[in-house]
Amino acid sequence: MLELKGTLLNIIEKSKYKKDNIEVDTKAKLQILVETSRANGAKIKELHTISIPDSKVINYKDKLGKEVSIEVGILSKEKVNFYGV
Repeated sequence: MLELKGTLLNIIEKSKYKKDNIEVDTKAKLQILVETSRANGAKIKELHTISIPDSKVINYKDKLGKEVSIEVGILSKEKVNFYGV
């Protein structure tokens, strides 16, 4: 697994939506602002929205605005998308 570190900006609680008249649950998500360095030394900030298991939301409730670390996996090689584990 990989570890992503950054500032926790927001927690998006799980919710429900309807698809073909079937109610579907979404996962909770964390929005983390990550600073990375480019090859030329320039620093950029990227916002990552990461879905996490419902049982782990409680671990982040008191960390808004603080630096956090989260274990993640990668969903895609072309544009990196993470999910929490």
